[in-house]
Order: sequence, then C-alpha cells, then structure tokens
Amino acid sequence: MTLATAESAGPHAASVFYAVDDALRLIFLSKPTSTHGVHIGSGARVAVTVTEQYEDWESIQGVQLWGTARRLRGVAKTAAMAVYLRRFPFVRDLMNQPRLADAVRAIAVYRVEPERAAFTDNTTGVFGREVLDLKSR
Repeated sequence: MTLATAESAGPHAASVFYAVDDALRLIFLSKPTSTHGVHIGSGARVAVTVTEQYEDWESIQGVQLWGTARRLRGVAKTAAMAVYLRRFPFVRDLMNQPRLADAVRAIAVYRVEPERAAFTDNTTGVFGREVLDLKSR
C-alpha cells in the first residue's frame, strides 16, 4: 500500500507491506524514525491507496482510505504483529537472525483505522467509484 502523511514541512508518501485484521484495520511495520513514522508519532491523520500496477486505465481497480494511524504498544502491538506474521511469515525468520536483532528491535508496529473509503473500479465504466463513510457504521 502507499501511505501518505503530512506535517508543516509538507506531504510524504511511502510504500509499505501491510496486513488486514478482522476489523479491517491495516497493520504495517516501520522505523519510528522514518519520515512517516515521525509524522504519525502516537497518532495522525493519513491517506492510503491500495492498487495493482496497470497499463490500461480502463482496468484500474483499487481502494483509497482516509483515517488515523497509530503506533501500537503492549497487547495491541502483540496482537497486530500476530496478524502481520500470518500474512508475512518470512518476517519471523528475519526476526530470528542475530545480525538483524538491532534492526528488528527498532521496528514499530502501526495500525491504520479507516474512517472513509473509496472503491475505484474502472471496469464498470469511466471512473467508476463508490465512497463509504465508515465512521457512521
């Protein structure tokens, strides 16, 4: 997914691997010292896009999300990490490599809680799009 954050110096976008929990929240890992990690801090408004790479605009399908991202700690972090490791089991192997131990300890777990979503499906016609307000659900 592509994660967009912003601060007074301007916007920032980053591509990150993500997993989805049972509540349809997006889980990702990143260094808290990365630009988006700093922007998010303990909580910030974000935008997300999830799509494939397309050669033909009439084939484009994807999701845009707007919501809040938070760095997780404690039990929430452990639960989110379990979701992430189910999707990306190779990360567990990385975590067990002694030469990567310091890097792994520096990684934070984040969760995006969507508040609004737009679904794009250009296969249904020109600029097919539906927007849902998730806060009212």
